[in-house]
Amino acid sequence: MNTGAVIVAAGMSTRMNQFKQLMQIGDVTFAERVVLNFRKAGVRNIVMVTGYRAGELEKVLQKLGLVFLRNEDYATTQMLDSAKIGFRYLQGSCDRIFFCPVDVPFFLEETVRRELEREERIVLPICNNRIGHPICLDASLVPYILSYDGPRGLKGALDSSGEVICYLPVEDEGAVMDADTRDDYQKLVDMHNASLLRADIRLTLAGTDAFFGPGTVLLLRQIDKNKSVREASSRIGMSYSKAWNVLRAAERELGYRIVDRQAGGKWGGTASVTERGKKLIAFYEQLESEISEAAQERFRYLAAGSDLFRT
Repeated sequence: MNTGAVIVAAGMSTRMNQFKQLMQIGDVTFAERVVLNFRKAGVRNIVMVTGYRAGELEKVLQKLGLVFLRNEDYATTQMLDSAKIGFRYLQGSCDRIFFCPVDVPFFLEETVRRELEREERIVLPICNNRIGHPICLDASLVPYILSYDGPRGLKGALDSSGEVICYLPVEDEGAVMDADTRDDYQKLVDMHNASLLRADIRLTLAGTDAFFGPGTVLLLRQIDKNKSVREASSRIGMSYSKAWNVLRAAERELGYRIVDRQAGGKWGGTASVTERGKKLIAFYEQLESEISEAAQERFRYLAAGSDLFRT
């Protein structure tokens, strides 16, 4: 199953009187925490919709391996309008899509995994009788979201589909906490300080030099979608020249092409991922997933018999 996520981070944070997207929670910002939560649960196709102070936010997060889309009309539009930008971009490339505002940064990895285990097409976590985030949606519901123009936001769009909603009980207070006030913010800080450590594995394939890692996979996926190296590199905050350096280095080590090019015009022509390139992506992601799962299990086992970490 190919899973994606839409994170909406376009707003101006008027109730907090601060740019909460980049407010620190310990050593990690709100926006980084949301991305990392999805990453821990194995969600790879992550889109963040930015608006207010977009350049600043994208610069901080560009190394996390996600796609940035902008809502240029963020000051006069609603959250659903930003969400539509993300859903439209992921349409046709994902089976399931999560939705989460940037100010709900403390949902648990377990909540994401439990939502994915459900067969219903709309899954909402619920804790202490409160509906939370992230929301998990079947990709078949995207047309209903994109066509809805009523006053009730995403909930109205989902109701228009006529689909039964699964309210999934979870023991996850972070799923129902946002940060609209300073008291909310302090609660999130306290939760962060009590959060558990993990083994964070970043896999890189190497020959004579390292040549294939998470950034390469992200670049290839965007080339496959946008049919342009220039557009793909722009989406992920990578320079056009660096993107070509990454591709050429990988092809030099592999001995075959992973991207086909067709020259043309000032926009750099068209490009597409080769069949061997697509197989390489699948190979890498399977290997990465298996190594990460093994590392987490081993970390938990060793940490349980150690006094090195706070619990």
